Amino acid sequence: MDLNLISATLSTEDQEIINQAIKTIREKMPFLSAIQKAEVSGFFKVGTSFQPFLELAKQVRDQYPEILPGVFSKDEFDKDYLLYKSLQPILQQVGQLNEGVGKAVVAVGSDSMDAALEIYAAVKQNKDKVAGLSVTYEAMAAFFKKSKVKNQTSGSVG
Repeated sequence: MDLNLISATLSTEDQEIINQAIKTIREKMPFLSAIQKAEVSGFFKVGTSFQPFLELAKQVRDQYPEILPGVFSKDEFDKDYLLYKSLQPILQQVGQLNEGVGKAVVAVGSDSMDAALEIYAAVKQNKDKVAGLSVTYEAMAAFFKKSKVKNQTSGSVG
């Protein structure tokens, strides 16, 4: 079966440009690494249902600043609010990019494995006919012996 899901290349130059762009993003957003994953679990998650609440709070902050306690940091709220609004479209784009890269990795991994299995079949067929190929066959066959033992112990026919 010759099903090639993705047929493309990524030049070394393009890889370097992409890696530099990612590096630039990290440099422009140094706060990304400031928070540990364990800390995030305790944070309030502002989903789409609470975005209107934030908008209302911003309106109140702008229209009625006098009702807020003196210890309330209006400047910090404004910074957080604006950063939150700025990050939302970036998150959406990065999410789409992440999903696309993930799908591409799976697809080209599958393409590569399909081709590798064809190579393995050729190695298996010619291992006794070509000098030195039996060593390669044994190295490749080792990947399937592990799963074969697992299948036999679970009662499956291998």
